[in-house]
Amino acid sequence: MSEFNGKTLLITGGTDGMGLVTAEMFAAQGAKVYISGRDAIKGKEASDQIAKKGGNINFIPCDVSDPKQVEALVEQIVRESGNLEIAFNNAGITSKSHSPLDAFPIDEWNSILQINLNGIFYSMKYQIKAMLKSGKSCSIINNSSVAGVVSMPMQAAYSASKAGVIALSKSAAIDYAQSGIRINVIAPGPVMGGMNTPERLKANPARTQKKFDLTAMHRFAEPEEIAKTVIWLGSSAASYITGSVIMVDGGFSAGKW
Repeated sequence: MSEFNGKTLLITGGTDGMGLVTAEMFAAQGAKVYISGRDAIKGKEASDQIAKKGGNINFIPCDVSDPKQVEALVEQIVRESGNLEIAFNNAGITSKSHSPLDAFPIDEWNSILQINLNGIFYSMKYQIKAMLKSGKSCSIINNSSVAGVVSMPMQAAYSASKAGVIALSKSAAIDYAQSGIRINVIAPGPVMGGMNTPERLKANPARTQKKFDLTAMHRFAEPEEIAKTVIWLGSSAASYITGSVIMVDGGFSAGKW
């Protein structure tokens, strides 16, 4: 029997890409999985997809940029399940404008920071409150990016938001290390699906090729490869790991070779 059998798990941004794949893999191991997202139609489709495979899955619509919605999300999970033991904070957006800082739209800067950084702050704030009350060993995994570790051109807002996730997570990991809550970060490189749909990759072939060239393995990750890392961090196999940043980037951050 899997150690996740009967455990309650929340994945924000769980309606597609690596979030959905992670939800499927946790559900297959017996976890009671809640996924959230802004798109109710995608949410229902995603939950139906997992339910058809026998998974215990629930979708709750939530915009992580709204702290009241995040608070209500966590409260509903605890009300229905009694606790919350694992959270994968995956919700995020990327830049639409690839421009230098002086030309970058202020509205887009604010939107990216509000979702990618503030959204994780709101999520952790209410998740930690629930986890402290449970009295159980719990795990939070936050999704940053290789862009939060390695500087990239024309990506000031996205990189700043993802670097902020790392600093926020490390600080919180110290605060709750003796309270039974482990907080870690994954920093993926380019991943198929989600933000990297085939259509988007084909729309900018030069940018796509650049990502391949900068990745030592010369390929994008499959969502399952990211999900396996999240599952490991949520398991007892990672019981002495907190405040860490796990690079899941195919050698991207190791430098061009």
